[in-house]
Amino acid sequence: MTSAPAPPEPPFKVTSPADILSYILHTLGFQPESSLVLLTMSGKRVGAMLRVDLPHSDADPVAYASGLCSILTADTSADGTLMILYTGEPWDRHGPPPHYEIVGRLRQSLDEVGLALRDGWLVNETCWRDYFCEDPKCCPWPGHPLASVQDSPLNAELVYRGSSYADSLTAAVGVGGHEPWTDRADLTCRWRAEESRLRRRWRNTSQFTATLALWEELLTTKSAVPAAPSPPAPADHLLEDHTGESTPDLETTTHLLASLTCRTLRDSVLVLTGLGKSMALQGASGLGLLRGTGLAGTAQADADRDAPERAAADNYCSVLIGQYRGQLQWQRIDAAHHHLTQLSAVAEGEPLAALLTMLGWIEWARGRGSRAHLYFQRALTVEPGYRLAELLEEVVARGMLAEWSRDKDLAWRNGNPSAP
Repeated sequence: MTSAPAPPEPPFKVTSPADILSYILHTLGFQPESSLVLLTMSGKRVGAMLRVDLPHSDADPVAYASGLCSILTADTSADGTLMILYTGEPWDRHGPPPHYEIVGRLRQSLDEVGLALRDGWLVNETCWRDYFCEDPKCCPWPGHPLASVQDSPLNAELVYRGSSYADSLTAAVGVGGHEPWTDRADLTCRWRAEESRLRRRWRNTSQFTATLALWEELLTTKSAVPAAPSPPAPADHLLEDHTGESTPDLETTTHLLASLTCRTLRDSVLVLTGLGKSMALQGASGLGLLRGTGLAGTAQADADRDAPERAAADNYCSVLIGQYRGQLQWQRIDAAHHHLTQLSAVAEGEPLAALLTMLGWIEWARGRGSRAHLYFQRALTVEPGYRLAELLEEVVARGMLAEWSRDKDLAWRNGNPSAP
């Protein structure tokens, strides 16, 4: 499932169904398959986008439709919806369109919550057509060629502005498709030795603080893609891979990967990306997760912690489970996705499972549950039973969205195209 609120600026004019179909491709970043996409509308302006897998044949239409409506009603400014159904199932010219029962129930449910279904289209491998129109004069059989989507004015505008999309979700995510920039086997031996050396010290306050500072340095360093014949020298803890982008040196990489075997550090890195290092440190301390503060594991701990530390502890937990109601630092999160992807190219075992799960969490935080699902599945392939991946996979499977994804002012944007 993907929920992508569209940012209000800059506006693009949508003048045809082909423009709408193009808008979806560029907003999602991939060509949907076996999917139902719903767009909320506020007057003539596009609001939030929701992509879900089409239901199985034995699914309950009422429950399916009700679940979608419960998500769409989070857009309180919306007064209508548009539907696009992507399927490879055949459409008999003389029979009802695919998933007719589901769409009928959805239409009824949307009416009940004040989000009337204004229009809908079906897209298959070769063409697209109006889902509801039966007039052959305006909707000739079997439909319009898919090339008309690529030829639409909006598609041309978005491509001109540098936007693109992948042929499939798997291609868009690219899990496991990155070339290693150092020897994995040698690196694995190194991080295992480092993990063995520090196994009992990761949560000591001094060690924890130093390691989190190293993560902070990595995740706040911009990748250095050379734009001139003489690129600037990399930072002290960074090298350049074969693409010219900055990567951590071997010693730093060894330490970072080893640290991911500590679940507290793994979780704190996620909090660090969203709220900053200070909040991650205060939150971990406030929860009694660190040693050496005099508070962890004592009955007096809750009473002795000051108000800022208690607040940080609450924010620490709420960010991880998607209940935080403030503004996340999306630039940091986007940078983290880039650097964690780099590390995943050379990781193996538990650190790789941790990295894939963290990348999945970032995609879920962005409102892109479909991408998150692929990361969690990959993590569970690397480390069957990896608990955080299992828990987050269940969250995605139930269609649960992070609170900030329901608020267009707080949700991730990434420069997605918007339309009036």
